[in-house]
Amino acid sequence: MVAHTVPWAQRPESRLLLVLSSERSGSTLMRYTLGRHSRLVSPSELFLMRFPEYDAWRTRKAVAMHSLLEFFELVGQPKSAEELDSMLATLETAEVYRRLFGFMPDGAILVDKTPAYGNELSTLERSRPLAPFYLRIIRHPLGVIDSHLRIKDREKRQRAEEGSLPRRLLAPLTGAIRRLNGSREALARRREAKWVQQHRNFRQFLETVAADQQLTIYFEDLVQQPGPTIAAVCRAMGLAEEPGLLDFSGARPEMNPHLGDPNFHTHTTIDSAPAFEWAARMSESWLMPQTLQLMKELRVRFLPASATLTARA
Repeated sequence: MVAHTVPWAQRPESRLLLVLSSERSGSTLMRYTLGRHSRLVSPSELFLMRFPEYDAWRTRKAVAMHSLLEFFELVGQPKSAEELDSMLATLETAEVYRRLFGFMPDGAILVDKTPAYGNELSTLERSRPLAPFYLRIIRHPLGVIDSHLRIKDREKRQRAEEGSLPRRLLAPLTGAIRRLNGSREALARRREAKWVQQHRNFRQFLETVAADQQLTIYFEDLVQQPGPTIAAVCRAMGLAEEPGLLDFSGARPEMNPHLGDPNFHTHTTIDSAPAFEWAARMSESWLMPQTLQLMKELRVRFLPASATLTARA
C-alpha cells in the first residue's frame, strides 16, 4: 500500500482510531491511557462497527448505549438515550460515526476499542470508508486463556456466594466436578480458537491497509515498557506526546463487565508481574498446532521452559 504524504493525525478532519485485539489483551489499559491525551475521546466499548446500522445496534446491543452516553459526556454535550434514538435512528453505521465526529473538537480522534470487532471480517471491512488508524495489540494466547479462565472462576465463586446456603456449601464440589469432566479445558479450547480466528481476521484485513495507517504492538511490551510503547503509538499516529498519559492517580469508575475490564478501577499502577503468571500454570505444548504456527507468523514470543520474560528488543 502507498503511504500518504500527510501523517494520519495531522489531517484536519476528526477521525477514528480502532483498537484491534483479542479480549484480555490490554485494550482497556490502552483506552484509558489514550483517553488522557487532549486530542483523544475514549469511551467504553461501543460495538457500533459490528452492526450495519444504528437500529440493529440499538436492538441487539442495548447495553452499549452506556458507552454512547459516555461519549457525549466526554465531549461536554450530554444527551439522553431518547435524544440519541431520535437523532441516529435509521442511519447506517458509517454515518453514525460521522455524526459523532461532528460533536468533537476540530482534529479530535475517537478511540473505539471493542475486541469483538475481530470476530468477523465483515466488521473490519465496514470500517474502511472511515479511513481509521488501526492499532493492533497482540498478547500471548496462553495469557489470554488464563485470564479468561480466572475471570470465569471468579464469577462462579461470586454466584455461589450470593446463592442459597446449600448452593454455597456445594460450590467446591460442583467446581471440582466441572474440572473433572473437562468443562474447564473445553472453555480454554474455545478461547484459544477465538484468539486464532480474531488474529487471522486482523492479519488478513491489515494486509490491505496502508502502512502509515496501522501499528502493531505487543501486550507484553505495553506492561513492561509502557512509556516507550505509548510514545511509539503517538509517533505512529502523528500525535504529540503529552505528560500524564500513564498517571493512574485519582478515582476511576467501575466499568460495566460487558463493556470493559470490571477490575480496571482497582489498579493504581501498571504491574507487569501478573501478566505473566500464566507461565507457572500453563505450557505452550498444550496449544494446538495452528495456534503455534500463527504465533510464529505474528512474531509472538515463545517462552522457553523456566525462562523469565524480558522486554522485547
